[in-house]
Amino acid sequence: DALLRVQVGEEQKFFITDYKTNRLDRDGVDTMINGYSRDSMLEEMEHHDYPLQALIYGVGVYRFLRWARPDIDADAAIAGFSYFFVRGMVGSETPIDGQHRHGVFSWEAPEGLWPALSDLFSRVAVAS
Repeated sequence: DALLRVQVGEEQKFFITDYKTNRLDRDGVDTMINGYSRDSMLEEMEHHDYPLQALIYGVGVYRFLRWARPDIDADAAIAGFSYFFVRGMVGSETPIDGQHRHGVFSWEAPEGLWPALSDLFSRVAVAS
């Protein structure tokens, strides 16, 4: 897992990444690499609650940025989240289905999600 800080024009953007080694090549898949299509990755992510994990990581990064970099808009600075299923990333040979490369699942949160979730988590913690 990593938090990547990337200069994009005049701004610094932060990309949350998570590396996975899950085997997704199952019976009925034509070739091993086709097990790492966007649909297969999404099914695997739902099975293991990775979307919840992404939301928790996102709130953590949002809170860290508010504390460490109060001069920036922490919500806007988080550029997105990517899961890298490394067994499905085979370099330049990796298939692309439309705009989606096998083995890489990326997602960008809608504006305002991180502060809303952070506030929600704070209310839950106070109520406990």
